[in-house]
Amino acid sequence: MGSSIARELAERGHVVTVLEQFSAGHHRGSSHGSSRIVRLTYADPFYVRLACDARPLWDELQLLTTERVFRQCGSVDHGPRSRLEPFAAALAEAGVAYEWLTPAEASERWPGLRFDEDVLYQADGGVAHPDHALAEIRRLATAAGAEWLDGVRAESIQGSTVMAGDRSFEADQVVVAAGVWSDALLGLPAEAATQVQPAHFAPTDPATPWPTFIHRRSGGLPEAYGLPSPDGIKVGFHGGGKVVDLDDRDFTPVDAELEELRAYVSEWVPGVDPDSLDPTTCLYGALAEDDFVITRDGNLTVAAGFSGHGFKFVPLVGRLVADLVSGTSAPESRFNRSIHRTTT
Repeated sequence: MGSSIARELAERGHVVTVLEQFSAGHHRGSSHGSSRIVRLTYADPFYVRLACDARPLWDELQLLTTERVFRQCGSVDHGPRSRLEPFAAALAEAGVAYEWLTPAEASERWPGLRFDEDVLYQADGGVAHPDHALAEIRRLATAAGAEWLDGVRAESIQGSTVMAGDRSFEADQVVVAAGVWSDALLGLPAEAATQVQPAHFAPTDPATPWPTFIHRRSGGLPEAYGLPSPDGIKVGFHGGGKVVDLDDRDFTPVDAELEELRAYVSEWVPGVDPDSLDPTTCLYGALAEDDFVITRDGNLTVAAGFSGHGFKFVPLVGRLVADLVSGTSAPESRFNRSIHRTTT
């Protein structure tokens, strides 16, 4: 989000300095790797409309580079009809086209997946490539005049001054887009960050078509998701994971969770080799299940709470935050951080 905001502000003529505590392309947060789901399907019409605003911006970004930053492949939600109907209703309310498919029809289109209940298909979904997308966004920001300071960690904000070790930076406007580190930087109560661990699996037939998919299971089982990527077919569970220290984690996966993922793939994703499991990790912040935080208070603008499902909104959030900083729009009430939980 910080890269997108920097690009948008710089292209509007602002003088922008970005403090990055790590370096370009790091894997310490929630915005790395080769694949993230881009979808319009939400159970909340507000987020359907937000996703509709973000979706064409991925096409625009793709036109600016020869690197693959986005590929449309459609999105599938499957499971009990009662679990899927709120998503169909929200799509309909927002005027977004979708299809209901039977398990047989879905299996014919995507033989790499197993379906046994209803299937909701939306054609505009696809896959973003975080590493390529962020490299391109940063290139555009730099070309517009933004300055990046890698290895400089913001430690506190005092009015218009950002403190970073023995250095200080004065600014007319300060934007915090620090991901799962935002709570500590903003002086909010510390809340747990969790490390989730999807994995890539090798497809048994490279010619098999794949949509992005979310399996909305019943019986208290976690939702499973998956998507094609250059590294294979990525599959994971939404939520769960182990609590970690943001600044001191070893990225070691939990064997029991990987075996659960392997068992799921063996049953529900027949188009991959379960024994080819190659785990990766991602961080979820404490606000991942709530609305985003995109708000301005005086000269401080905050953009946080995106882990879990926010990457699809990256190009749009840059515009939303730039509008707040420029004073051309008011904060959306649903993005006000005062409505979020503030205790552990």
